[in-house]
Order: sequence, then C-alpha cells, then structure tokens
Amino acid sequence: MIALRQILLLLGKDLRIEARTRQALALVLVLGILIVVVLALGLQGGNARGGLSATAILWVAYLFGGAMCFEKTMAVETHDGALAGLLMAPMDRGVIYLSKLLANLVLMATLAIVITPVGVVLFGFDLSRAPLAFASVVGASLIGYAAIGTLFSGLVASSRLSGGLLAVVVFPLSLPLVIASTQLLKGVFEHGNALDASAMGVIVAFDVIFLTVSWIVFELVIEP
Repeated sequence: MIALRQILLLLGKDLRIEARTRQALALVLVLGILIVVVLALGLQGGNARGGLSATAILWVAYLFGGAMCFEKTMAVETHDGALAGLLMAPMDRGVIYLSKLLANLVLMATLAIVITPVGVVLFGFDLSRAPLAFASVVGASLIGYAAIGTLFSGLVASSRLSGGLLAVVVFPLSLPLVIASTQLLKGVFEHGNALDASAMGVIVAFDVIFLTVSWIVFELVIEP
C-alpha cells in the first residue's frame, strides 16, 4: 500500500505539471497530427486506404509522439537537481519507473484518442467495423512501447547522452510490437477475420517481457 501511494503521488505530480504547462501534450499532438496529414498528402489519401496502410501510418505518429512523451516526462526530473532529490527519497526505484510509465501511458492514450480520428478521416479507414479489436490491439502494443521508452528515457536523463538517441534505440526494440499489431489489424479490417487470440498472445507476451525486464533494469540505468 505504501508503494502504491508513492506511485500515485508521483503520477499526480507529473500530471499536475503537465496540466499547468501543457507543453509536452501540445507538442506531441501537433507532431502527431502533422505526421498523419503530411503522409496523407504525400500518399494522396486514396492510394493508402485500408487496414494495413492506415494502421501502419498511425503507428508512425504513435512512435514519434511517444518518443517525445518519454523525453518530456523524464526531462521534468532533470531540472534543478530534481532527479537527484528523487533518488535520495526513501522509495524503491521501481516506484519511480511505474509512476513514469503510467504518466507516459496517460499522455500516449490522449495522443491516440486525438490522432486516430484524424487518420480515420484522411485515409477512409472504417474503424466502426471492429473498434474494440482496434483499441485492444493498439492499447496492448502501446503498453509494451511505453515500457521500453520509459526505461531508456531514464537512461538518457541520468547520463550525458543526447536525447535524440532515445528514438534510435527505442524504435528498433519496439518493431516486433508494431509488426505484430499491424498484421493482426490487417486480418481484422481487410479480411474480416476475428481477433486472433494466439497473435494477441504474442503482443501480451512482449508486454510482459518488456515490463519485467525494464522494471528490473531501471534501478541500474537511473543511477547517475
């Protein structure tokens, strides 16, 4: 119960900071919308219709927007020695990781809620055919992506590494999630298949692995 209370306190702190400044969320939403619009214009909309193309393009926006979320939520702790003070607090490092993970998930969920309708309109993606399947697959995939991103954002924040390195590291590691979710949604929306439980199990397995490893390793990478 103490750990849960600490997680909620840190999560509330991050969300209050974002609610007051609105910098991270505003930048992420603008970036995501621009990515979808530019790709829609470049592909001329009609040439990129269908489940596979639409979900793949939405994933581009999710990936870049998520990377910015990871950087912004951890960058809050780098100002005025806040990270050092947080590490000196009598709490487990896993509490810090889980609070940052939840904050990133809140921001990414907001990003997906705003960006997805834009992609649906621009690419003629009939999301009404299986909205729950889409939400389940994308939601499960974003959990794994946030797990990796939160871990490596902590590594970047506690070192002198450039923030631009975060995307270079996180994108390849999250590629299995992107491929699995895109192919799964292709079967649902282009071929009318039911949601494949075995394929969904692969995504959940990636989530469990990424969450477990990241939670264990975070204590090592966060130390300055």
